[in-house]
Amino acid sequence: MAAKIKLQRRGAKNKPFYRVIVQDESGAPVSSVVEILGTYNPLVEPTIFDVDKEKTLTWIKNGAKPTDKVRILLGKAGILPPIDLASLPKRKSKKEEKAAAEAAGKESHLKKLSPKKPSLLKGKRNLKQSLKQKNQKKKRKKKNQQNNPPPLKLRRTSLKTCPPKLIKRRRMRRKGGRLKKRQTRRGRNEGTS
Repeated sequence: MAAKIKLQRRGAKNKPFYRVIVQDESGAPVSSVVEILGTYNPLVEPTIFDVDKEKTLTWIKNGAKPTDKVRILLGKAGILPPIDLASLPKRKSKKEEKAAAEAAGKESHLKKLSPKKPSLLKGKRNLKQSLKQKNQKKKRKKKNQQNNPPPLKLRRTSLKTCPPKLIKRRRMRRKGGRLKKRQTRRGRNEGTS
């Protein structure tokens, strides 16, 4: 089991309070906590970092790796040897990030200017041809719809949608004839005109 010593945020909005915990690194980020080693409260002056020294050292000896922030706090607390903060890699400012992105953009621009591989050109040609074919199919479909309007929809009461008994009755009425009286299930005579 690869364990990690990290901070777990607790507390209300804008009032952070952290637990120093041991968690399984291979599991999900919100997996269950193996053990709580202590607490860290950065809002109080001076900040409170209360950790059980023996438990922490046993976990580190067993192979648990502290995160960067926890490593710095353990160094300040005297549990591990202190870290020189100047030697740690710093985050780049936004200006430096933009400059690095521009430099990478110029390099990629130079790559774009280099001669293209013929296989890539074939792929583009095939793509263009397939798009043309799709457009032509759409145009043909529109022309067919204009030349041949869609058939009229039958009413709900049309002969095709009615059951056969009603069809017979309607035909008889159209001809002006009368239907014979017949008995229904209840034994009454049913007459229709």
